[in-house]
Amino acid sequence: MASETPRRAGRPRSERAHRAILEAAAALLLEGGLTATTIEAVAARAHVSKVTIYKWWPSRGALVVDAYFDHFRETMVFEDSGEIAHDLETQIGRLIDAFRDRAGELMAELIGQAQSDPLLAQQIRERWLAPRREATKVILRRGIERGQIRDELDLETVLDLLYAPVYYRLALGHEPLDDGLAARIISGVTNGIRRR
Repeated sequence: MASETPRRAGRPRSERAHRAILEAAAALLLEGGLTATTIEAVAARAHVSKVTIYKWWPSRGALVVDAYFDHFRETMVFEDSGEIAHDLETQIGRLIDAFRDRAGELMAELIGQAQSDPLLAQQIRERWLAPRREATKVILRRGIERGQIRDELDLETVLDLLYAPVYYRLALGHEPLDDGLAARIISGVTNGIRRR
């Protein structure tokens, strides 16, 4: 009689617990902001122990940023229409749309708190900003390969030029995140980076 392949115990349960934690953290974040999203509150809502949470996340900041990213992950979707300006404008427009709602309020709160919480600041950089910047670099490199933008550009500076106006308006509120902002950003930046 052939021996059956042993089942790996705990994996589906572990995946369910991971998902439950992310969903609990996102719900608490949406309901009460950063203050309400404690490890204790997440554990209670997800019906897990704090030890289980710390198995995946080293800190509350890491969990909060991952829950935020998981809930608002659609703002990471990039198109490939063949025209870099269109693709960047569409992606930045999605981010602006999200930031005009609860996602923006929460991101402003996270950025504010990060000014006095170095661990949270690190988590925002590593878990939110870095993946977005890497995804945008792929688009920029594609534009270089297609001859749409200059190949000698400092991509880190281009990324700052693309996204800084959105975060600046979000954090300071001096101007609105209006419908035409993405188009104006792209027009201004692409005029400088486009291959002549």
